[in-house]
Amino acid sequence: MDLIYSNDRREDIGLLTDYRFDLAFGKDENDFEVTIPATEHCCGPGYFLYIPGTEYGGIIDTVYVNTAEGDIVYKGRTWHGLLESKVVQPAAGEDYLTLTGDANALLGQLIELLGLGELFEAEAAESGLRVSGYRMNRYIKAYEGTRKMLASVGGKLRVTFTDGKVRLAAAPRSMPVDVDDLDSDDIDIE
Repeated sequence: MDLIYSNDRREDIGLLTDYRFDLAFGKDENDFEVTIPATEHCCGPGYFLYIPGTEYGGIIDTVYVNTAEGDIVYKGRTWHGLLESKVVQPAAGEDYLTLTGDANALLGQLIELLGLGELFEAEAAESGLRVSGYRMNRYIKAYEGTRKMLASVGGKLRVTFTDGKVRLAAAPRSMPVDVDDLDSDDIDIE
């Protein structure tokens, strides 16, 4: 799979060809680690890594040398992890954030509320999932809160990186599931 790297302005620079990509996202983990030979070192903190059209990618937070193996390791937060690093707060004077509307439109509102509009966008088309009077837990992490909101109407969150933006979309869940029973997805790509 093509693993593209881009600078801190999301301008594509190149393609990693010899890498190990360990990625985890879901309920418990929302981070990644990419290991490359030291001779291939090309990224720094604030750079982005992604596989086009998928949810696999994120921002590099740290870079270190594994001297024992002669490798460079990039560690960072996945797109899910970027959401997880934000906290949903009620408006001034309100006890809770209450949401009503099409799920995709609400994702757009949350993106703006969290100040993520430069990197994230919501799917423009209606999702067909209607949220009515959903009361977000106070000071909840955005990723967890978003998943719980969508689960309350039988939905799930879809994340893709396309054209320099992380696109969030609500989609119907094929099987009912308790959001608290969801485990982390672990993906290892070489």
